[in-house]
Amino acid sequence: MSDFQIDIFGDEIEVNAEVEEFDIGTKSKSDFNIFLLTDAIGARNKKETWVLYQKALASGMVAEEIFWKVMWAVKTMLLAKRTKTAEEAEMKTFPYSKAKSNLKNFKDGELEKISENLVIGYHNARRGIGEIETLIEKILLNL
Repeated sequence: MSDFQIDIFGDEIEVNAEVEEFDIGTKSKSDFNIFLLTDAIGARNKKETWVLYQKALASGMVAEEIFWKVMWAVKTMLLAKRTKTAEEAEMKTFPYSKAKSNLKNFKDGELEKISENLVIGYHNARRGIGEIETLIEKILLNL
């Protein structure tokens, strides 16, 4: 049994009561594995990060969702840098050890600068100064 509503033109349209839920924090609209991008960031592979960023956008992921994954990658490396164990960092062992091993790819102060640029760029984009898509691309191309 279908439900009907009247649209703005006065036409009767069928409304599908079965709506798929989509959790932007844990699922994307496709099968794209966002952790390939975060791994490429940790490896500091500029070309691979840009290609994977374009694939993420092409898969239907929104730039803000990608932004938070990039931010997560940088944040976990900074946390791993400042702690001695996964327990101290209150992280799972696998992402902690991966972040710890990626630290060798960054000089002292570089992760802090990337984090600062992400935060400033995000707030500027929210104020209408620039776009998140461009911000992410610039960050990735400056790795």
